Amino acid sequence: MAQREGDYAAAILAARQVTDMAPGRLDAWYLWGTVAMHAQTFNEAEQVLGHGAGLCPPRTPAQGRFLVQRARALVTLGRGREASEAVTAALLCGLKDGVSLHILGTTLSQAHLTEKALPLLKRATNSDRAVADYWYSLGGVQQFTGDMAQAEASYEEAIRVGQHMGAHVGLARLKKWTREDNHIDRLKALKPADSNDMARVGYALFKEYDDIGDLGAAWAALQTGADAAKTTFPWKAADEAATVEALIRHYPLSRLTDKPASRRPRRIFIVGLPRSGTTLVERILASHTDVEALGELQVFGLGVKHLSGDSSRNLIDAAMVMASGGIDPVRLADYYDREVAYLEMGKGHTIDKLPHNHDYVGLIRRAFPDALVIHVRRDPMDSLFGAYKLLFAHAHRWSYSFQDLAVHYGHYRTLMDHWQAFGVIDVKLETLIQCPEFEIRRLLKACDLPFEDACLSPHEAQGAVATASSAQVRKPINREGVGAWRRYEEQLSPLRDRLEKSGLI
Repeated sequence: MAQREGDYAAAILAARQVTDMAPGRLDAWYLWGTVAMHAQTFNEAEQVLGHGAGLCPPRTPAQGRFLVQRARALVTLGRGREASEAVTAALLCGLKDGVSLHILGTTLSQAHLTEKALPLLKRATNSDRAVADYWYSLGGVQQFTGDMAQAEASYEEAIRVGQHMGAHVGLARLKKWTREDNHIDRLKALKPADSNDMARVGYALFKEYDDIGDLGAAWAALQTGADAAKTTFPWKAADEAATVEALIRHYPLSRLTDKPASRRPRRIFIVGLPRSGTTLVERILASHTDVEALGELQVFGLGVKHLSGDSSRNLIDAAMVMASGGIDPVRLADYYDREVAYLEMGKGHTIDKLPHNHDYVGLIRRAFPDALVIHVRRDPMDSLFGAYKLLFAHAHRWSYSFQDLAVHYGHYRTLMDHWQAFGVIDVKLETLIQCPEFEIRRLLKACDLPFEDACLSPHEAQGAVATASSAQVRKPINREGVGAWRRYEEQLSPLRDRLEKSGLI
């Protein structure tokens, strides 16, 4: 009853009391671990579930049940290596039910093992074809791997069997729709149950109205979606301002080590605003024979949080930045190397393309003095509009109003201006698109990499692209996105005015 009422602390206390009296009660260990998951105390959850798994007979469904949930907790903590090991162990337990297969598949996807996730998600849909979540997750992975036709079919199935709101958004993003082929009438007929669903419908409608050139209807839908998203995902500008101030104060240039340390592989971090072209730059470099892309990894930030001893729910804040000052850079580098090793294929350079790693440039340069930090810049109006018109999954909560967009952009510029002295390599997206070969040669030279023709054709690079750009980067380098904000120049004028008044453009 306590769990149903949301009283997680009471439920955990009750389960702990049972385990104290009867340490072999598997049901109590399982309850404790899964309630801790709901309470978002993931370190506690993975430890409890791991203990419960150890009490079970090996390679049995009972053990598998614990391992499935532990894998979820581990991947949420950014411990993808251990999560993938838990998935492997769980699969040896003979689990065949759709719920378990779906969790294991989505865990592998979140751990950036997309190709391994695909067969598990297919097995989940085959086990029960009437569960919309299974089809939605399958569609997402198919989209990431570039199988757009199958992704479309899976999203449609998620909508058919369960009116999955996320599938409507995924389908809208999949390609450019036409007046003859779109889902606008179906989207308009939906009845959102809450602000989250209202946001999804609004963003899906915007994308499809925009595709067919109905800009008035598109903008109205976007406003509805953005207003709903801001309600669902509130953001505090003052907290971010304090974090930026702390980063600048605690990580001056003088904190860099004097002599570069040599580690292999050499780390490349690509940073910038979301929708600034970071994925394109990643695909260019990943086309090189000595470079591999690991994905958008949370590992570095989570490593900083873990080693700083910070226990707040925020990934980064001013208090955590202050606590991070005592981190041994060698320990941080070792943590990162250990956590990403399972993704590596033995090449000399690896790419970590998480745009908001721009928060950690000072710490990156301390942990990896020879790391290459590439900052991708784009016209702020294009970049901010690109963020504004996209519904993110929990990240970038500043992207749902003009005021927040302008304030965040100011914070970002202030921080990147500070990091500029830390040996950051700048890439301007518009220049890259206008003069691709010249800029790609310049970028490779800055990375101490020999030129290879394949880097001129990043759309042909192999591998999954688990970002909002997964459809766009399958095309050759083009000018489609340059000046895209001008389609809505009048509607976006208040944002431009804010940036001009702040001296940001």
